[in-house]
Amino acid sequence: MTPSPRDATARIGAVVLTWRDRVQTVECVTGLLASPAVTRVVVVDNEADGTIQDAFAPDDRIEFVELSANTGFAVGVNAGMKVLLADDETDLLLVMNNDATLPVDDIDRLREALAADASLGVVGPRIVTPDGQRFSAGGIVNRLTWGIRQPRPGEQPDFLTWACVLLRRSTLEMAGLLDERFFMYWEDVEYGFRLRERGIGFAEVADAVLTHAVSSSHSRAGSRILAYSSQAFRHFLTLHGGATTVTGLARLSAKVLLTLAQGDRRGAAYVRAGWRLGSPAPDPAYPAINALP
Repeated sequence: MTPSPRDATARIGAVVLTWRDRVQTVECVTGLLASPAVTRVVVVDNEADGTIQDAFAPDDRIEFVELSANTGFAVGVNAGMKVLLADDETDLLLVMNNDATLPVDDIDRLREALAADASLGVVGPRIVTPDGQRFSAGGIVNRLTWGIRQPRPGEQPDFLTWACVLLRRSTLEMAGLLDERFFMYWEDVEYGFRLRERGIGFAEVADAVLTHAVSSSHSRAGSRILAYSSQAFRHFLTLHGGATTVTGLARLSAKVLLTLAQGDRRGAAYVRAGWRLGSPAPDPAYPAINALP
């Protein structure tokens, strides 16, 4: 992958996906626009009711994509990236969760990392929670048990979390957008696998740090989160499970049993419902997911 001569000063367009979270969305976007490198921010509002857009003062750098349904992560992020890709002046795309903030200097560090290494198509920062917990930008996937762990020092991750990633335009042109058959979870893992298949490098930029809060959308979704995760995992196994798909299915079965053992019959029902929706996964996933009781 050959970087543009403009990489060191490349213009960044940002996508911020939100769902019923006005306060954190304003904080996130305000932080992004403090960077001279960020020339445009597309706020994608899932299940929009106008309150997110109304929270912002008029600003030509901000554009809103208001979606009538909760389309999930992949569809929502793709909607924002499509807007930016239609603008030839946007060199790099920054995707961020609305419940995260990234200092101006760290935006520059991500951009500089891409400019310095032509083999990289995507980079991400280290992650810290407000209470001081620190996490890698990515993870390692065990191909037998399908568990995910943090990379060890010097270990190349299998994927980067899309809580925050900076991508070259050419990466999206070569590898495509996120798979919209995922509603939420595992879409970033799948993208990492896809990048490796295409020989596109990605890396953590350790001296860039994202502050990432616990998303309030998780508490609003409740037990339905179990359906989201099992649907996504089942679809991921269809794409990349190979010979160890059977152990992945055993993992899902164990999740049902564990949830039942905890006395959560509703949660177990959601695990099973997501499992059924994961193979074959509808394209896009969100209408079937939203139809769950």
